[in-house]
Amino acid sequence: MNKEQKEIANISDQRTDVLRKKDIQQNGNHQELETLRIEYSNVFDRSNKLDNKVYIIITFCGFLFVFITGLFSSFTEISFQGPTAKTVVAGLYILMCCAVIISYVYILIYLMRLLEPEGILRMDPVKIECLKLNEMPEEDAITELIGLYRSVINKNLDKLHLRCDRLNHGLKYIVLTVILSFVAYALKILLRIA
Repeated sequence: MNKEQKEIANISDQRTDVLRKKDIQQNGNHQELETLRIEYSNVFDRSNKLDNKVYIIITFCGFLFVFITGLFSSFTEISFQGPTAKTVVAGLYILMCCAVIISYVYILIYLMRLLEPEGILRMDPVKIECLKLNEMPEEDAITELIGLYRSVINKNLDKLHLRCDRLNHGLKYIVLTVILSFVAYALKILLRIA
């Protein structure tokens, strides 16, 4: 092989490498775009699942309400007859019932606020039209779409994480309310025994 043929073969190999790298990059961009489309769809599914969890917890609060209303059946039996142990227990019982009610009302308000519309961002057709993707080469258009999808998905995921953290925080108040209810029931039993 002479020098000229070697140069032609070298140039041909370089072009093949460039085309191969470009093909790999195009395939990578297409795969990334498809992955982002799936993730974009999953964000809405996650939001719906979070809403469903809130509905389930509110339903549990309905059962908790029935449990709590049983606490007040002893109110008519309470009598204060001077500074006795029964009077102290009755006072603690009334305070505990007040704490349970305050905690329960707070939980309901907290959970209802979690059901407020969260404003998940969507792919805005006007914004996409302003990018003039139809006038760009395909790879540039895909790169622009990838950037737009990433931006929207990241903002939506931040909102979902915040809502999830709030839900977990609300669950702690439910546990507190249940514990307060059991303490109040224990005091109610002590009042009946004494």
